[in-house]
Amino acid sequence: LTFMHQECEAIVQSIIHIRTRWELSQPDSIPQHTKIRPKDVPGTLLNIALLNLGSSDPSLRSAAYNLLCALTCTFNLKIEGQLLETSGLCIPANNTLFIVSISKTLAANEPHLTLEFLEECISGFSKSSIELKHLCLEYMTPWLSNLVRFCKHNDDAKRQRVTAILDKLITMTINEKQMYPSIQAKIWGSLGQITDLLDVVLDSFIKTSATGGLGSIKAEVMADTAVALASGNVKLVSSKVIGRMCKIIDKTCLSPTPTLEQHLMWDDIAILARYMLMLSFNNSLDVAAHLPYLFHVVTFLVATGPLSLRASTHGLVINIIHSLCTCSQLHFSEETKQVLRLSLTEFSLPKFYLLFGISKVKSAAVIAFRSSYRDRSFSPGSYERETFALTSLETVTEALLEIMEACMRDIPTCKWLDQWTELAQRFAFQYNPSLQPRALVVFGCISKRVSHGQIKQIIRILSKALESCLKGPDTYNSQVLIEATVIALTKLQPLLNKDSPLHKALFWVAVAVLQLDEVNLYSAGTALLEQNLHTLDSLRIFNDKSPEEVFMAIRNPLEWHCKQMDHFVGLNFNSNFNFALVGHLLKGYRHPSPAIVARTVRILHTLLTLVNKHRNCDKFEVNTQSVAYLAALLTVSEEVRSRCSLKHRKSLLLTDISMENVPMDTYPVHHGDPSYRTLKENQPWSSPKGSEGYLAATYPTVGQTSPRARKSMSLDMGQPSQANTKKLLGTRKSFDHLISDTKAPKRQEMESGITTPPKMRRVAETDYEMETQRISSSQQHPHLRKVSVSESNVLLDEEVLTDPKIQALLLTVLATLVKYTTDEFDQRILYEYLAEASVVFPKVFPVVHNLLDSKINTLLSLCQDPNLLNPIHGIVQSVVYHEESPPQYQTSYLQSFGFNG
Repeated sequence: LTFMHQECEAIVQSIIHIRTRWELSQPDSIPQHTKIRPKDVPGTLLNIALLNLGSSDPSLRSAAYNLLCALTCTFNLKIEGQLLETSGLCIPANNTLFIVSISKTLAANEPHLTLEFLEECISGFSKSSIELKHLCLEYMTPWLSNLVRFCKHNDDAKRQRVTAILDKLITMTINEKQMYPSIQAKIWGSLGQITDLLDVVLDSFIKTSATGGLGSIKAEVMADTAVALASGNVKLVSSKVIGRMCKIIDKTCLSPTPTLEQHLMWDDIAILARYMLMLSFNNSLDVAAHLPYLFHVVTFLVATGPLSLRASTHGLVINIIHSLCTCSQLHFSEETKQVLRLSLTEFSLPKFYLLFGISKVKSAAVIAFRSSYRDRSFSPGSYERETFALTSLETVTEALLEIMEACMRDIPTCKWLDQWTELAQRFAFQYNPSLQPRALVVFGCISKRVSHGQIKQIIRILSKALESCLKGPDTYNSQVLIEATVIALTKLQPLLNKDSPLHKALFWVAVAVLQLDEVNLYSAGTALLEQNLHTLDSLRIFNDKSPEEVFMAIRNPLEWHCKQMDHFVGLNFNSNFNFALVGHLLKGYRHPSPAIVARTVRILHTLLTLVNKHRNCDKFEVNTQSVAYLAALLTVSEEVRSRCSLKHRKSLLLTDISMENVPMDTYPVHHGDPSYRTLKENQPWSSPKGSEGYLAATYPTVGQTSPRARKSMSLDMGQPSQANTKKLLGTRKSFDHLISDTKAPKRQEMESGITTPPKMRRVAETDYEMETQRISSSQQHPHLRKVSVSESNVLLDEEVLTDPKIQALLLTVLATLVKYTTDEFDQRILYEYLAEASVVFPKVFPVVHNLLDSKINTLLSLCQDPNLLNPIHGIVQSVVYHEESPPQYQTSYLQSFGFNG
């Protein structure tokens, strides 16, 4: 339809002007009035009458009373003759009790009015004065219990209206800040007592919290309101909240995700965790009935989520322990109370802050209850997330277990631990990347018994995790699952039946984990290995057989697979069990964690004891089985060094300086006392003057060597390299320069055999003379014999270690230790033994040239310490001296029997 006119522009402008004036004349907001349906009339009018009965205007109070009378007559409300319409009636302003009694009577007799009445009460609440709001809360409360009948109604519309009313009550709670305490007490305190309504109420709470998000005003008000909800019925509300949390966690297994935070139900879990924190104070979680479930939830949530939630989990634990201390239902002995008080103190230490992922905060309580909502601590990406190790969960679980066991001692027939174990077991054997590793660790820590089948099931989980680690893209979660299974096996092995064949098989599980060569898994692997050795030792497995015999026998069925792993790693257990095992354990010395280094040392000491146990001989006796562990312990054990002497230095007489008053007892490996350092430097393996005399007396002199160019220690598959001929051992001229310093003997002296330095007597050259000097020294200095040294127990003894394979492996262990050590004292020890080895095993020594070459080259160029240089010079001299006859064994010799070197 088109209108045409000559003045169309003017007409359009006039229309726009009129419309603009009309819009400006309208109010900013048009009040929305709900249409009153006929069936809504009684409830609506009833609220008007009751509300205005509390008015400050006497005439309005009278009118409201008469309206109430007319309402009861018209709609036949059962008020039992309490009302009579009268003109001129004087109604006092303080008639709250009368209004509440009328409301109670009507709520009991006319429950069908409930929905309409409550909707009208809520609708008019915000428009009323403070006084009338309080009155409204008073007469609303009796009607709340009637909501249950509509929840069970067949009509969906009525059920939806109940939900709508609850949502309006929630909105009213959030918006009415001045009335907040009264609403909490009157509305939610009353609703908390209604058993059948709790599920619907909690649904509304969680839905409201989820729409706002974790940390929002809505979410925090709902969590706070949960406390009021529980005030009327602690047992019921606490069981509903905890049960709902457990159900949601169960549902995460239906659609697993790599982490719990990535799951669709994470918001519900986080929100319920906040509810549990709010309820945990003053035993509103009923710890006596729910302790296993609470600990179960805590172990799944510790160090999970944003900062405020991690602090909430920590606060939850503190409040649970506090509730145990103050709970009237439980009666504990003074000893148990002391354990609980100590636990409260312990969980507040920085150590546990670190375990819960809140190490960078000063107070967990402050972080858990931020004054301003939507604080950045609730945002997952706003705060640096601290990495969570399964060993941390292990520590937390053991602390919680200690608390539970302490309490159970005072409660006969208590089933807490059985319930907790059952919960953990259900998740431990169910695929769920976010929770299964935690459940395995918890199950391992708290179980008091284990079956053969459960161990096999855990090993199957380990097998699948290894497969997914190799094939799948999510290698991190696979490694976490591997670590969890190994921790569980470590904890459960002592509980396994002593006749189970799995005891011995678990040794190879531990070795397989070490073979993976992952820093994160090495800790778990060594822990399982240590536990396995102790368990088998307690079963007397090694009383008649060596570890090699025991473990290699159980390996036979898996030999095909084990051989492949040995070949891949380059450590062959078939060729030499003990050195292959030491090869894996030496990595422990380089682990970044001091605890793992200490565990490695313990394992080596344990193995040293076990290899000689069936022989009934001294622990430190050098033989083909023990020598691997003795060599690995040289730098960390004073006792090993004192009991495994150097053959060619055992008669070396010490210098006369300051040795008369020095006790020669056994010392710790590390010591900060300077005097102790001096003492170590005066011992045979580190004495500078002793080293000079030793080198001159036992190592070949330079004059015996050929003047032609020397080969380098760097060998490529056993063949000399022309490119390396100018390195450390490249020419006689460069070598002469290296040893012609003031600290080392002059070349002319060495060539002429005059090698006795000042204050040092000549080393005896015959057995008779050596023994005479030893006896003489012992008589003159009896205090020097306090160190337990077996004169016949020599680490590098060609008469004991006759197999060149063992010789080569022994030298490789020493050279590997040298290559990776940075401690000067350790280097002195190792180079002393290597200097001895270059003389005792000259044909095999070239095997380790490539390991020593660069390190010796660097030390000779930069080091100024004569105590360290002397044995190095000895090595160089021995290599040069024995170069005339081509060595039988080269670097490739190790590869010939399965060791990559």
